[in-house]
Amino acid sequence: MIRLSHFEAFNAVMRSGSMTAAATLLHTSQPNISRAISRLESETGLKLFDRLPGKLQPTSDGLALFEEVRRSFVGLRQLTEAAHRIHRSGSGILRLGSVQSHSLAVIPRAVKLFSDTFPEVTISIHAAHSDVLSRWVQEHICDFALVSTTPPGDAVEREELYNIDAVCILPPNHPLVRKAVITPADLQGQPLITVPRGEQIREMFDKVLQDAGVDVNDVVQTPYSSIACALVAQGIGLAVVNPFVAMPYLQGDVVARPFLPAPTHSAILIYPKGKPKGRPVKNFVAILRQLIREDHMTIKGRVQV
Repeated sequence: MIRLSHFEAFNAVMRSGSMTAAATLLHTSQPNISRAISRLESETGLKLFDRLPGKLQPTSDGLALFEEVRRSFVGLRQLTEAAHRIHRSGSGILRLGSVQSHSLAVIPRAVKLFSDTFPEVTISIHAAHSDVLSRWVQEHICDFALVSTTPPGDAVEREELYNIDAVCILPPNHPLVRKAVITPADLQGQPLITVPRGEQIREMFDKVLQDAGVDVNDVVQTPYSSIACALVAQGIGLAVVNPFVAMPYLQGDVVARPFLPAPTHSAILIYPKGKPKGRPVKNFVAILRQLIREDHMTIKGRVQV
């Protein structure tokens, strides 16, 4: 029976030019190399070398076999390298989903860190509403997704990334900036940028206003918190938003104050139910968690939440 070790010995002899040198290359003895070559010739029926005084001369059959062996060993090295690469970071395509607010905030920074560390993995990003992303995860279109709400039941596996109170963001020169905490009563008569009715977070916000007996003047409605932040930076109005989404604007474009009582914002990671998490998913989620921890500390410093 031909063994891989026989081809390894043959390859080493062809590369080094002698059985003695091949033995050194493979950390074995010259008799072991000689036996391996003899066994290979016997099993294949090929004469691989002419034994000349003091040297081995490859035959035409030996040269032809070496070309095949060389190509095979290149392929074997590639397979070995691939195995090491998969062990380190996984490979292939990482298909992630995200609601729009995070696809413009934390996701790009996570992609940057992930790609710098694991350049072998290609990333495909899908942005949509939470209900659409949940369906894509169930159908294995996405390996995982970052959503704000999840469907009822056990259709997906869930992991909460954070749950945090909304904050009120204002233009830096707004009179309410002097207040340490903004309340629903402070919003009475103020131009407000809000989420359209029908969204879950809008229902929570309306309940807060209703309990306080406050009517608001919503001059602009948008389902996207990042757009609301940009509009506040233009001085168009105030908004009550997710502080994680507002954070990139807290460099001077807008000012954030705690809002009490506040609706809460959640970020939830969802995965296909019953499917093992590959190494790329685990590595990317670890980066996401770290960024969220760092951002939370920054938010505490700038908003005192």
